[in-house]
Amino acid sequence: MRRPVIQPERIGRYLNVDDAGHVQPDVDIDRIGGIWQPVIVFVRDALMNRRGVRSVYLRGSIPRGLAIENVSDADFIYFSETACDPADMELEKATAARFPFVNGLELSRLDRATFDKIDPPRRRPYFHMLLKTQCLFFAGDDVARDIEPFRIGPEMVSHVFSMERDFSRLPQLLEQGHRSGVGHSMHRWFSRRIVRSGFEVTMDRSDRFTRDLYLCYEQFSQFYPTRSEQMFRVLINCLNGGESPLQYQELVAFLATEASRLRR
Repeated sequence: MRRPVIQPERIGRYLNVDDAGHVQPDVDIDRIGGIWQPVIVFVRDALMNRRGVRSVYLRGSIPRGLAIENVSDADFIYFSETACDPADMELEKATAARFPFVNGLELSRLDRATFDKIDPPRRRPYFHMLLKTQCLFFAGDDVARDIEPFRIGPEMVSHVFSMERDFSRLPQLLEQGHRSGVGHSMHRWFSRRIVRSGFEVTMDRSDRFTRDLYLCYEQFSQFYPTRSEQMFRVLINCLNGGESPLQYQELVAFLATEASRLRR
């Protein structure tokens, strides 16, 4: 029996900025709904019980109070100088078994070198921006406390600067994903990157920021109305994963061209 196609809904909000123009995160422990609290405590405790884990952060829809049962994933960033890939896989399996309404557990490990790495044309480390503007400190040592704030601009770009390079690697990644039985998840993952890249090429003209998919699509459509239908197709794939994102090559090339304006 085929699963019904999930239709996009206008859910989300733009991040606020303070009087100095600094982006303010909209995450808070009090926004985490009751059904999600046991999930994040389970993952937090598992991570902090590992040797060498220094800090744990939570990002995404859960700490913003926007998580949807059977749709949202649980997205963590943790600091450790020790690779923990097998332990991460075991934790992902345990979380899926205990909390089947979670649409996947995403664990991102940072070491100091990765955290401080600067990828041009950015002038500041990407992960500094991520922790400062989109993450909830959850346990350990809050390394984001001493990071200087960010303003809306190229330093807030996550995906579009590397979009063409990432797309060139996509066939191999998709092949690996299909062999592992997670092909649709890979389709959704890269489709989300495309939709958010569509927003990023408008950010310098709108002076506002979000990662929420419908709002990203909506703003892209305002600036590029002739490509609205094309991006809506990608938005649907963010939720369902039924299409290979390799079909979006022309749109990816267009976004990469538009991104060149942000590099100047």
